[in-house]
Amino acid sequence: MRLIFLSLCFACMVHASFSISPFTLMLQVSRGESTGWVEIAPNQDKRPIAVELAVFERILDLNGEVKDTLVPNREFVVYPSEILLYPGEKSKVQVVLNSKAKVESDKAYILQAKEVALPLPMENAGNAATVGFSTLLIYNATIALETGRPGSLTFVSSQVLEGGNVELIVENKSAGRVPADRLYIMAGGKKITEFSGKSNSIMPGQKRRFVFKHNKALTAKDVKFGTDGIGK
Repeated sequence: MRLIFLSLCFACMVHASFSISPFTLMLQVSRGESTGWVEIAPNQDKRPIAVELAVFERILDLNGEVKDTLVPNREFVVYPSEILLYPGEKSKVQVVLNSKAKVESDKAYILQAKEVALPLPMENAGNAATVGFSTLLIYNATIALETGRPGSLTFVSSQVLEGGNVELIVENKSAGRVPADRLYIMAGGKKITEFSGKSNSIMPGQKRRFVFKHNKALTAKDVKFGTDGIGK
């Protein structure tokens, strides 16, 4: 969730907030799933809420953080893509993968739900003019396409950094995602669980940068990877 707009007025009346669930929409494409549903619901609102939904590419940097770059994706149909919610209402939204190509590897996308500003009426409170405190929200939820295929990492490079740290660059050349939150590294026979770059799963075709304490640069023969349980 990111706060993108705030209108400061004479009185603090917060409204026009909403929620989306589930926050991660999983489609098991290996089982033929191509359609899912999310729910948009208001949170104690006294005025209507307008929400727009769209799908974008989910682009990560080398450290595993989602970039702000928004590239529209045309492989999904979202219906309805524009919603007007009245107080107490909820709305179901259908998300359909509309691609004839077979999904051969795990993929992830951004499902963005964006609040759209509606005109706020001026209200009279005695002799003082009162205007709402307009809070516009954007939720970047996730659409995950799961193939059920195993994920694995391949050594790319390593170098020594300052402060007794070492950098390790890896690449996912497999068809399955690698859950980074439960990932561990075996370096020279030592199990390492504390390192950077664990924010999001490493998807097929992506590279990731890990930094951790180690006394020398590593080679492909020095490094092995494993996961403890099921990651995100």
